[in-house]
Amino acid sequence: MPLIPRKTISVSEMREEIIRLIDNNQEIIYKIAFYSQQEVQGLLGEVMKRWERNNYVGRPIDYATDEEVVVLYKIARRISSMKPEVLYRMYGRDYIPH
Repeated sequence: MPLIPRKTISVSEMREEIIRLIDNNQEIIYKIAFYSQQEVQGLLGEVMKRWERNNYVGRPIDYATDEEVVVLYKIARRISSMKPEVLYRMYGRDYIPH
């Protein structure tokens, strides 16, 4: 059986997909899980500095390098593939009232 080629996605499309999967997601746990990642925090720290140097024009994600976008996209895809219940067990214990 021949392999079906994967659709390639541009960096611009990855940026939009990150926003759709994480920031626009109605389930808050996806934001908690994504932004809790050490790698995400490190990358976004640098991205935010670039955004600030550019007088906060546009969106922070627009200042991520292509390589940074690819890393953030992979993390967003991995997290968004998980069920909310699983993420709450992993990340939500600090955010759920006792």
